[in-house]
Formats: sequence, C-alpha cells, structure tokens
Amino acid sequence: MSASSIEQTLLAQLTQQGFHIRSFRQRRLGAHPVFEISLAGGQTVLMWLRPTSSDIEWSQRLFESETALLRWFSAHSAVPAPRLLHVLPNSARIARNAFVTQGFTGEPIKNLYLTLSSRAKEQLVRSYADFALKLFDINVPQTIGSISVASSSDELVVIPRIYNANHAHTSEVFPTLQKYLEYLSTLKTRRAFTSDAGDENRFRAQASISQLIAHLRGHLTQLDERCIHRMVLAHDGLGDTNLMVDSSGNITGILDWWMNSTLPAILAAEYPPWLRYDGINDPRFAAPKKSWLETPEESARLRRIYQGAVKTNDVYYTALMQGTQLRAAVGWVFDIEDDPCCARMKQWTLSAFGPPIGSPPNDSQCIIT
Repeated sequence: MSASSIEQTLLAQLTQQGFHIRSFRQRRLGAHPVFEISLAGGQTVLMWLRPTSSDIEWSQRLFESETALLRWFSAHSAVPAPRLLHVLPNSARIARNAFVTQGFTGEPIKNLYLTLSSRAKEQLVRSYADFALKLFDINVPQTIGSISVASSSDELVVIPRIYNANHAHTSEVFPTLQKYLEYLSTLKTRRAFTSDAGDENRFRAQASISQLIAHLRGHLTQLDERCIHRMVLAHDGLGDTNLMVDSSGNITGILDWWMNSTLPAILAAEYPPWLRYDGINDPRFAAPKKSWLETPEESARLRRIYQGAVKTNDVYYTALMQGTQLRAAVGWVFDIEDDPCCARMKQWTLSAFGPPIGSPPNDSQCIIT
C-alpha cells in the first residue's frame, strides 16, 4: 500500500535517522494507522502515527504522555507494551506525530477470537489477568490524572487527566475518588445538555443524572477503603482492536497507551473487555449497534476463571468484586452512543440500584461530597 506525502516524509526522516528500510506496509492496529517496516538487517519495526487536531496543545500532551510511558515501560516493566525505539522530531510541516517501536507477533483480538479453542480462550483470560496484575503493581503517585515522566529522575508523575476526546479533558489533578466523581457528574450533565434539545429533555437528563449520583453517594460507603484510596495505573481504552493475541491465547501486545490514567483501584480492577455484559454492555440497555465477541453464558464462565486468576492479589480481587456497579456507572459518563434524555442510563440505574431514593431539591445537591 502506498503512503501519503506526509507518511513518505516520515519514512524519509527514519532513513535519515539510520533506519535502513527495505520495505513497508500499512496496517490497522489500534486506533490509528501503523506502518510495519522491514529493515535491511531482517528486523521488523513499527512506525505509529498520531494525528494532531485543531487543539494542538491537547494533541501534543497526548503524544508526550504516550511516548513517555512507553519509554518508562521499556526500561522498568514487563507490561506487554510496544518497546519504544525512537521518537521522530516534531516538524511544523507535518500534521502528525510519530514514533517507532519494536515489532511483535499476534493479531488484534477481533481478528482471532472466533477461531480460538476453549482452552485458548481460558489461556487468554489468564494472560489478561497476568497483564492486569503487572499494571496494578506499578507504583504511581496517589492522585487521579494521566501519566507523564519526569525527565530528570525518570519517575512517574501525574498530570491533569487527558481524555481521548479533547472536550472532556480537565485542568486539574483530582486528590480523591469523591472529587473525581464530582467532576464526572458535571461532565455527564454538560454532554447531556449539548446533545439534548429543549428544556424538557434537558430536565429529564438532569433528573436521571441526579438519581444516579444520589445512589452512588450511598454506594460508596459500602466499599473497601483500600480500594477507594489506592491509586493505580490503568489503560482507559482497551477493546477489540488494541489487544494483540496469538492463536494459543497469549497476549502479545497492548496498544494505544495515549489512553492512560491513574485511578482508584475500585475503578481500575476490571474484567477483560470482551467478557463484559454490564452497564453500557448489558444487552437490555446497550446501544442498538453494540456487538459482543462472546456469548453471555461463556462470558460468565470465563469471568469466573478470571476471578480465580487474580485472587493472588487481595486488593485487586476485592476491587474487582465490589466495584462492578461503580465502574458501570462511570462507563455511562463516557458512553459515546446516543442516549436522549439519558433514558438508557436511567433504566440501567433502576435495574442496578432500585427505585428512586428522592430527588434533591436543587442541582447543588446532585454532587457527591
């Protein structure tokens, strides 16, 4: 496949940096285009392209966060992330950022999953558990945000969280789960008011959000404090295009680390994404175009295997088991599918928490404190 003039320029820059390119092909791995490059010495590398947007500062923060984390992983962790080799220098002439990593085997899970045997599916669950626990054990600063790396000390630092949608990013680091949920309530309301036309629809959306917040306020008191107060590293966007697997059920790579954050353990401990049937993934409340890789029955069986695989880490296991409803609630905040008046979210809230517990008299009481 031929490359565009921008991508040809990036390939030429690689040659100038000492990469002796023999051939290349474009692949679709993760969220953005990738060039798989064969070098003269027989080595295979990958050039990852990251687009810039009209918000140049936001795009650059995403890129710097991802490359800093990949560099740190390469030096300090066995997490199966691409091993960073080179970051191409910025250029005003090129509307893309790019970096180079080692190549790796495997295919996106969506390409292989339906061909896996039952044994391979079980191995995939155990392989995901191994990745999840490695990520969970990395020591990070105890605040909520996104990750960067201090250039002088090579230490992980937390910066204001960078979301994969620039309208949702924030200018502050959150010290507690309660403060973070307060922000998410505001974010959901803002999105609902933007997408719903008319005061009546907006009122219904606000009422649904207020009910969810009221339920969560009481729900938080029932959770293990270790899982609320401990912050861990998390990948925010795992799905069927950025989980690389082989035919034996081993995870060979985790992609798209521009979607990273530090979160309380209660939110970070989660089942493999292809096995989720709760919240926005519940067929009763999911968007019409939602699809699943696995059946509900087999997903339930494999989730039990996952529970057993992570029991070696008591905090992770406790967070996994106790945090189901809270994680699902947060999932509704970031749901990008149409949900007029937050109607699907309202029905899920009724199913998860039961009848309304009383409407707050004004919006200021819709915030978790």
